[in-house]
Amino acid sequence: MLLRALLVPLLLAPVGAGEMADWVARHREAIGGADRIEALQSLRAEGTVQAGGSVVRFHFLAARPAAVRLETERGGRTLVQATDGTEPPWEFDTGQWPPTYRAMAPAAARVFAADAEFDNPLVAAADRGYVLEDGGEVEAEGRRWRRILATRRLVETVFLFLDPETTWLAFRLEEKVGPGGRKVRILTRYEDPRPVAGVLLPHRVVQVVDGIVRQTTVITRMEANPALEPGLFTRPRPPAEAR
Repeated sequence: MLLRALLVPLLLAPVGAGEMADWVARHREAIGGADRIEALQSLRAEGTVQAGGSVVRFHFLAARPAAVRLETERGGRTLVQATDGTEPPWEFDTGQWPPTYRAMAPAAARVFAADAEFDNPLVAAADRGYVLEDGGEVEAEGRRWRRILATRRLVETVFLFLDPETTWLAFRLEEKVGPGGRKVRILTRYEDPRPVAGVLLPHRVVQVVDGIVRQTTVITRMEANPALEPGLFTRPRPPAEAR
């Protein structure tokens, strides 16, 4: 079923800022509370990604506020992609020689940098520049959800869907311009929430593009606040460039 038929608005009446703040507060409390969220400064995870009929293993490191290092293994080689949250994202393929730590292509870099943010928009709206608006109740996959519109810099817009009973963030829907200027609807489902240092985090993430499942990520292990070596997220510089 296409997303146009999947997501049917039921009620779009706006609510006051106080009620919006209440939804956000309930969400933060439901996933662990402010103290536990703040205490979670970094994560290490591993698991598998299934896409296009193939399965690859990955190792993942993340640190506040927006540093990420992702290593995916396939065919005896590893692709390393990372950002320190300040400089542009970079990548390194161990199957290439000589080693080249190259900047990501601009389109891929924008997506990677956006996904590198440690907290979701409901947790870090003020710090990350999001403006939150209530979109009322909607029906998706036979259930009712609370829809929240998160906008940043007037052009970055995503819809977030909360379970009204648990206030768990279940869906994230956004539209992007694809090849030929066609809009692509991307729905991300956050499933299998489990506590990590007292904070509920998804251990299964499914990406649906225009109604078709394109990618499923399953996290088999997640560690809170691991010791991180300096320079893990920073792009290595050739000796001539470093001088």
